[in-house]
Amino acid sequence: MPRFSKIVFLTLVFCGVGAALSAQEQPAPPETAPIAAPVPPDQPSAGPDEKEKLPPKGVIHVQEVKDPPKLHAEQPCNNYSWAASLAAVLASQKADIAEDYWIDKYYGGDLCLDSMGTPDDLIKKAQGEYVLDDGRHVELKLEYFAGLPANSSTLLVPIMTDEILILFIDGHADLMIGAMWDEYQSTRGERMIDLKELHLLDPLLDGEKQKVILDTTGDDVSKVTGFMKVTATEVHQQYWPK
Repeated sequence: MPRFSKIVFLTLVFCGVGAALSAQEQPAPPETAPIAAPVPPDQPSAGPDEKEKLPPKGVIHVQEVKDPPKLHAEQPCNNYSWAASLAAVLASQKADIAEDYWIDKYYGGDLCLDSMGTPDDLIKKAQGEYVLDDGRHVELKLEYFAGLPANSSTLLVPIMTDEILILFIDGHADLMIGAMWDEYQSTRGERMIDLKELHLLDPLLDGEKQKVILDTTGDDVSKVTGFMKVTATEVHQQYWPK
């Protein structure tokens, strides 16, 4: 082989080997990580107090007694809530008998108790005839009804006639002074009433805080154990000649 051809041949060989070595020494390109799809931000879920309320089926009515009585329990105790509520209901019927009197009669003195007493005890110790400070004689009658009535008119009629009921809820007594309800016609043309709220006065609270709204469609309604109707009837004494 001619000398020039050998030189060219060796040059080509060395160039091929160098190219091969260069290829081996080059680092492999890094693998590209897959790009994740964008995740939309979490939407805030509605809390228990933000539940969407259903629209009314008919006409919404709100009714309250004209002159709700003033009341305030002398001590923040359940038994005082009963004495204050009873005194307030009687005052609304022009039969004033003070809260202190009922505390003494029911509990034997100035005692702060968690329990008001059973409905039977509350009735037995209050029913009867009383002489008021102005000399009038009144007879008290108490009726207890367990739970809430299936017929809403049992609660609504007293409110419309300015009669105040005592509601027992969560171990203490409140005054029921108003309500909100939805009145509509059924598909059969019957008049239907859905009770939405009961408006109460809590004698254990102060000022505007006394005004409490009980949502009858919520869980708090399960705390209602019953209600009491109190009636004071004036008795005219008969004086017979001797």
